[in-house]
Amino acid sequence: MIQCSLKNLFTRSLNSGGSCRSARLNYIVSGVSENENDPGAAILQEVRSMAPKELDGAELSRVTLIKSHGGGVFEAQAEYEQTSPERHSRKKIGDRLWTFDTTGGRENVIHGKLLKRETDPVSGFLPDPGTLINWNGKHDDRFHVGGTPKIVPSMRESCIAVFRESDVTPQFRRKIMELTGCLNDGSFHSWEAGEVLFLGASSSVPFRNDQGVKITEITFRFAIRRNQSSLEIGGVNMGPAGGWDIPWSITMPQHEDFKPVTVGAYLSSIYEKGDFSALKL
Repeated sequence: MIQCSLKNLFTRSLNSGGSCRSARLNYIVSGVSENENDPGAAILQEVRSMAPKELDGAELSRVTLIKSHGGGVFEAQAEYEQTSPERHSRKKIGDRLWTFDTTGGRENVIHGKLLKRETDPVSGFLPDPGTLINWNGKHDDRFHVGGTPKIVPSMRESCIAVFRESDVTPQFRRKIMELTGCLNDGSFHSWEAGEVLFLGASSSVPFRNDQGVKITEITFRFAIRRNQSSLEIGGVNMGPAGGWDIPWSITMPQHEDFKPVTVGAYLSSIYEKGDFSALKL
């Protein structure tokens, strides 16, 4: 019967955080039958079963047969290594790193301030578009307004948050999923309610820091648009509007003076609101 015992011979090194960076434990394995088809495999499997799967944050990386003492007695070595990259090793639970990007967003606008008009020198006819941009000048069923792209103030923010691996539960992951595509229902990271749209999150592969704690990084992504105290659509003042509200209007052609007129201005909402405190940021 195979027997395995830890030999009084081991090496161990610590990292700057005081946890195990690498280690080697030696085992004596006896009782190996000469009739064993593959004695080496049997020895390594026995050591692998007995050796701890981790040692103060360092994980079992390999088991090696290193010596035969004769008479069915062998020596094997279990090696441990800290698997987290050095650049991650100093991260700890509760770390939050925020970054931002303000390259701006784009939206198609159909209303603007008319700066200049010039008539056709031949016909002398000058249609009045009102506040419309890229109107085709038609008043019948061919009436069309193309608008133009506009750079609008917007921001993207990301937060890299460090959690204990065991705290990233199925319930927490489900809450992250449910809040994706929602607006903040209260102030969040210095932004007013309704200004932050949660775009989703992604996680890293769990790793151990220099304290030997298994942690996970989750990157949360947000888009921000400022609320407006007063919004005007085609000459109609709509009052306060949320940053992610959708303004739109109905314009009807007026045959009397050939000028399109905004007959209805509207503000719509397409995003639900949620409690962002559940993201634990």
